[in-house]
Order: sequence, then C-alpha cells, then structure tokens
Amino acid sequence: MAGQEGVELQEEFIPYIKEFPEAEELLRLIQNKLEKQSDVLELAVHELSESDCQLLAQLKPFARLKSLSLNDVRMTTGGLQYFCVSPHLAQLETFLIENNNIDDDGLFFISKVRTFSHLRKLGLTSNEFGEVGVAALAKSQTLTSLEHLDLSYNRIFPGGMKALAGSTLASRLVSLNLTDTGIGDDGLRYLAAGQPMTRLESLNLSHNQLTDQGMDFLSQSETFPNLKTLILDHNAIGDDGVYFLCESSLGSSLQELAIQCNELTADSAISLAQSKSLHHLKILDLNNNDLRAEGCQAVAQSENMKNLHRLDLGNNHLNSEGAVALAQSPYLGRLKYLRLNNNNISDEGVAALAQSGTLVRIEELYLEHDNWIHAQGARAIAESQAFSNMKVLVLGMNLIGDEGAFFIAESKNLSQLEFLNVIGNKLTAAGEDALQFSPNLGKLRTLELV
Repeated sequence: MAGQEGVELQEEFIPYIKEFPEAEELLRLIQNKLEKQSDVLELAVHELSESDCQLLAQLKPFARLKSLSLNDVRMTTGGLQYFCVSPHLAQLETFLIENNNIDDDGLFFISKVRTFSHLRKLGLTSNEFGEVGVAALAKSQTLTSLEHLDLSYNRIFPGGMKALAGSTLASRLVSLNLTDTGIGDDGLRYLAAGQPMTRLESLNLSHNQLTDQGMDFLSQSETFPNLKTLILDHNAIGDDGVYFLCESSLGSSLQELAIQCNELTADSAISLAQSKSLHHLKILDLNNNDLRAEGCQAVAQSENMKNLHRLDLGNNHLNSEGAVALAQSPYLGRLKYLRLNNNNISDEGVAALAQSGTLVRIEELYLEHDNWIHAQGARAIAESQAFSNMKVLVLGMNLIGDEGAFFIAESKNLSQLEFLNVIGNKLTAAGEDALQFSPNLGKLRTLELV
C-alpha cells in the first residue's frame, strides 16, 4: 500500500484500538495485513469469539475488502451473524468460512441478507449444516452474483441435493464442489434431472459412494452442456460407470477428468480410448486403480489423448511394459506432467521413458514408491535428451543409492531442474553432498533428502 494510504489506514484503526484495548493484538494483526493489501484479508488465528466477530464486522476499513477468509477460526453461527449484517462488506466477492461451526441457521442468515449481493465465491467446506441449510441457500433471492460454491464435507444428503438442483441459484453456478456430502446415487439423480446448469464448468463429486447407477443418471443428463472439469475420485463407479460416461455426450466438452480409486480395470482404459466424445481432454487422472499394462497400452495408443498435458497413472500395476507403452505412444507429445508412482516400472521402464521420441515436453515426472529404480534408472534419466525441460523430479522410496545420485549430479541435461526428491534412496553423505553442491543443477531450489 502507498505511504499515504498506509497512514490513513493507521488513523482509521486508532479509535478501535482505544475503544477495544483487549483486542489490540487482533486489530494490529488485521491492520498490518491490510497495509500490504487493502482489499484482501486472510485471517489465520486460533479462534474468533462472538465478541471478536462483532468487533470485526464494525471495522470501516473492511469496506475495501473484496476477499475475506476466515477459515479454521472456530466461528459459530452466532459470530457469522454479525458479518451477515455488517454495513462494511457490501463489496465482498469472495467469502471463505471453511472448517468452522456454521449450522443450518448460518446458511439461512447468509441466504437472506443483502450484504452478500456481490459475492461470487462462497466456501463452506467442513461445517455443521445439512439439507435444511442447503435448501435455505438454494432459495436465496439475494445471492444473485454467486458463481462458485463449495459445500464439501457437509451432510447435505439427497434431500439437500434435490433442493439445490431445482434452484435458480444452481443455474448460475460456474463451479460446484460436493465432495463427501453424502448425496449418493439418489442425490446425483436429482442433480442430473434438475434445472439446466448451462454455466457450470467444474463439478466435484468425490467421496460420495457413487456407483455405475449414478453414472448412468449423469451420462443421460443434458443438464451440464458446458462441463469442462469432472472429478469422481474415491467412488465405486467401476468399469460400467466409465463406459456410460464415455458413450455419453457429456464428455464432449470435458478437459479434465479425475477417476482415482474407483475399482477400474483395463476395460475402463479401453472405453476412454475408444470414446467418440472425449476428444478434448487435457488432464486425466486414473491413479489407484487396476489398469495394468493392457490399459496403459490402450490409453497410449488413443488419439483421444493427443491434447493431454497431465496424466496420472500411479498405482495401477503397470510394470515396465506399461512404461514402454507410454514411451512408444504417438499421441502424448504435449504431456508436461506424468505420474507413475508405485507401478514397479523398474530400470527398464525408466530407460524407455528417457529414450522416448514423444515425451519430450515433460516438466514434472513422479516415479516415487516401489518402482524399483536403481542407479541405472537414474543414469537413464540423467543422460536423457527427452527430459531436458524437466523442472520437477520425484524419485522418493526407490534404490538409486549414491551411484544414482552421482549420475544426476553430473548430468548436463537436467539444468532446468528446480525440485528433486530422493527421499528413502539409501544415500550417504557423499551422495547428498553431490546433489547439494552440483554445479550442473544451478536452478535447483528444493532438494528433499529425508
């Protein structure tokens, strides 16, 4: 903040400090933060009592705020109520009150006041409200600018989903996070049959015990014509659920698809590879399934993957054959991020990746945990021309030893490396020193050794 503005801000706080000396430490903290950026406040304190909230809601400097974050401050609905009626928060565009103790009444207050008529983003993760609170929010006539809503880790259940799905508020949303909200297949059915959400670009449905039945509802829906990001991690949609998605027009605009931990096999990879709608994917996350080398081969040889920038196939029992399939892919030339953790790809798989004529844009490579990479694998990486753009390399929990560390330290091809993780690789002080003091790793900013 410019000098004159800083002086003005200090003068604004003087009356509050004189009137509320018991809160001087809190007020000084806020003043210092606002002096750095007057329209953004992220208040990380242990606790805000109701009286603290009452005081803060009176602060005239808050009239400049566009973003207010009050996460993890043990705020109750009683404290939130003061912010809801504050005359100084009318310009607020982002309000984050995550990991607090806000109940259904708190959402009722938010939904009724005109204080938040300019609010574009509302973060409500991990509070204490349920379907009644969500129903109140859905009926709001004042949250007319809201575009980004995070309801994750609250118990809203199918009833709350039914209320939200039929609302005009939902029709205005650009992103909606429903992670671990207990909606299940029934809740997804309500959402899929609800009022068209033509503006929605991002939908997170992780941790909701969804099955292939829920995916059938979603795949037949015409509610989300412009969806770009779909996150389905930690459900049980299975191969049939992926098949429904891949046969649906829902995928025609998708750019990011995440399906971690969903009991998938090679059949899902084949469905993704052969889909007639999934042509625009830039990010694909299939971590922690059971695709094996056959599924990896299907992905690698699919033209649907030609636009991928990020690919996560970690923990899929790929073995070296899977890594070889990726290295030989004619379609992964745009890939910048590749994660293959816990896949037993071995030195043979690493060597294939390092010698690939396609994977020449890789900037981040994650090979951590049980890939059985030894010094020869580290040597293949160090000597690779394909990896000359690499900025992040994660080799934690392998077996490269000092010899492998020396290969990396002496590499002329890893000069762009900024982050290196070699935790759990049986390095001695000699190997650690070689990496720490390597003249060839001049851009290395973070070296994780233990």
